[in-house]
Amino acid sequence: MKILGVDTSTPIGSVGLIDGDNLVAECTLNIVHAHSSRLMPAIDQMLTWAGLTVRELDACAVAVGPGSFTGVRIGVGTIKSLCYAIQKPIIGVSTLEAIACTLRYTERLISPILDARRNEVYGAIFHGGKTLERKSDDLCLPIEAFLDRIDGSTIFVGDGLKRYASAIRERLGEATIFADAIFNVPRGANVARLGYERLRKGEADDYFSITPNYVRRGYP
Repeated sequence: MKILGVDTSTPIGSVGLIDGDNLVAECTLNIVHAHSSRLMPAIDQMLTWAGLTVRELDACAVAVGPGSFTGVRIGVGTIKSLCYAIQKPIIGVSTLEAIACTLRYTERLISPILDARRNEVYGAIFHGGKTLERKSDDLCLPIEAFLDRIDGSTIFVGDGLKRYASAIRERLGEATIFADAIFNVPRGANVARLGYERLRKGEADDYFSITPNYVRRGYP
């Protein structure tokens, strides 16, 4: 089953293509440039590399947030339009879960955090292992309030570490592990993989009702 995965919820844009359990291709750019101008060319290039047309996709998965309001809107809006045009399933995936997915097989708590500005973070808590078990909702909280929810040795990952690593270390001490910076990057392949897992369970979203998950109060 060929699944396209897209994440534009942070400044890093990523597009991935999987076929069942196998990675076909992936393009991830940590370059400051508008997602609106590079997303469709990246998708087109991905399909060209794979020797596929867009109508040969079986489904598309998209990161619905939390993250950059503009970036999330671009990703969700683009994939909604694409899936509606080719009449293929669309699956929404949490940005935070997609980041945690990279570390999913560790037998520890995994906490992806993104800088939400306004002295807040977007964060969630998962437990790794054979499956990735969600232990909290996606949250938007001041870092101190978020750390109040951490109980046990935890691996932190995500771009929020650039700003809050010292505060986390000071608060949690030796119970803290920071993933290498290379793992902080959202990956389209992870979005595709999580979408594939939902699709195998018979789950998919509606073209018209799927919306960005901004999390922060005061937004839809």
